[in-house]
Amino acid sequence: MDVKKRFDAAVEKLKGAKYVLLVLLAGLVLLLLPTGREETSEKEPPEESEVQASPDGDLESRLQEILSLIDGAGRVRVLLTPADDGERVLAKDTETVRESRDGETRTEDAESSVVIQRSGGGSEPVEITCRAPRYRGAVIAAQGADNAKVRLELLEAVKAATGLTGDVITIVKMR
Repeated sequence: MDVKKRFDAAVEKLKGAKYVLLVLLAGLVLLLLPTGREETSEKEPPEESEVQASPDGDLESRLQEILSLIDGAGRVRVLLTPADDGERVLAKDTETVRESRDGETRTEDAESSVVIQRSGGGSEPVEITCRAPRYRGAVIAAQGADNAKVRLELLEAVKAATGLTGDVITIVKMR
């Protein structure tokens, strides 16, 4: 009988909180619903040659190629607005000349670019570092941009490739 009294007392306490329990139950049901994502192993990953564009190609064309591989995106066009053209630091040869005249020492520094002579008669400077250009914004036009899931995947891909934040990336539906 002691167990029955405890059970009845617990039921009485829960009667006052029945709306809270209904909200919790509804939340649990929503968590268990499927999200609509298809997680099947039937999808084949794209071949490596399809994903990687030539390393000397521009970022717009490489992005366009990658974004068009996103499921549901369809045809894609990319426009990146550069903030600068990047930076190249070239090797410099510094020569210091010291002269002494009448007890005074004069120092001169002379700089010249280091170049490599090619067998065909051409020459090119030696590059120490190279920084890729920075971008101010991006516009992505995609056939599947009317689907929210596709828009999100396009946005995340562009953010990862360019380092841009989501507020400077615009995604529009292509006609």
